[in-house]
Amino acid sequence: MTQNNVQDLFLELVAIPSHSGQEQEIMTYIQTFFKELGMPVKLSKQQSGLVATFPATNKAMEQVPVIAFSAHLDTATSSVLPEVIITNGYVETANRAILGADDKTGVAAMLAVAETLAQSDEPHGQVEFIFTTKEEEGLTGAKLFDLDLVDAAYGYCLDAPGAVGGMIRTSKTHLQLDFWIEVGVPHEKSAIQIARDAMKKIRQNFTLDTGITWQVYHFGGEVLENGNEKVTILSEFSADFPLENCLPFVEQIKQIFIETGVTYKADVQDVTHMSYHHFSLPETSHVCEIASKAMQTLRIPKKSLQLEGGTDANVFNDRGIPFLVLAAGFENPHTTSERIAVAELEKLTKLVLEIIKTTAN
Repeated sequence: MTQNNVQDLFLELVAIPSHSGQEQEIMTYIQTFFKELGMPVKLSKQQSGLVATFPATNKAMEQVPVIAFSAHLDTATSSVLPEVIITNGYVETANRAILGADDKTGVAAMLAVAETLAQSDEPHGQVEFIFTTKEEEGLTGAKLFDLDLVDAAYGYCLDAPGAVGGMIRTSKTHLQLDFWIEVGVPHEKSAIQIARDAMKKIRQNFTLDTGITWQVYHFGGEVLENGNEKVTILSEFSADFPLENCLPFVEQIKQIFIETGVTYKADVQDVTHMSYHHFSLPETSHVCEIASKAMQTLRIPKKSLQLEGGTDANVFNDRGIPFLVLAAGFENPHTTSERIAVAELEKLTKLVLEIIKTTAN
């Protein structure tokens, strides 16, 4: 596998528009790619993605643990198509468009590896390549993905910014907490004042343990057609521990809003959405040790990272398959400055191949 091969694959991929919910063209591309390699592809339900499976090369290799690699096909939404250029070894855009390296970097590396496996006699166990959709829309594809199509004992999610060699073993629990406060007019206090009172009480009385964050990212008021005042408060709650340990803190926040509403005779409504679950993989876990050994063989410096935000690995871990997140080499995701070094594309491809080889040995 040459550097130019994975580069060419990446350039082909970024030329295919694939915003969340609009991945059909790139899914067709993936299906055609594997069909030409003679490898079976299975589609998951509700357009949530697909999986391509390479069988073990021989009977002995059938005893090797089945491993999976995952990447998502969708990209952050951009109003214009990227004009791609290569400057000083970096693939980037010449216009104000998002490149889509998140996560077409991971997709390109997986396709390059698949091409190598199809052309090589190197023994390996069963390898699965999982491609999901709508990752940028709340990890929807992974949540809907039919895991009956997957046999993997563990896997690697190629979907984090930073130099190849970065490993994300832990992730937060993340919830969306939305509140609506409505009052009739005239009223002793406006809906905005009531909302501010509730938030003030939370700041005064709510003790955030280490590893907990609660923040409001939208606060807006409006006058309804019936003359009532209504305030919308959208917030995020995250913590470094499992959901069951988060719930008492979430309930405390909700209770303060409700009690404040009762005090001022305001109608308070709330909705809680689960974004993604916490996971934590020990350094001594097999999935981590295999990756570490592969990095050591390739002399890639290993670095433990903490990722702000969720990945498909959150979903796969929660659904029972240990998945380690690996940095894919891209920089500045979701911005018009997004870019990827061609050397990082090559390094990621080599790392995936080495993980397969290390697993087989």
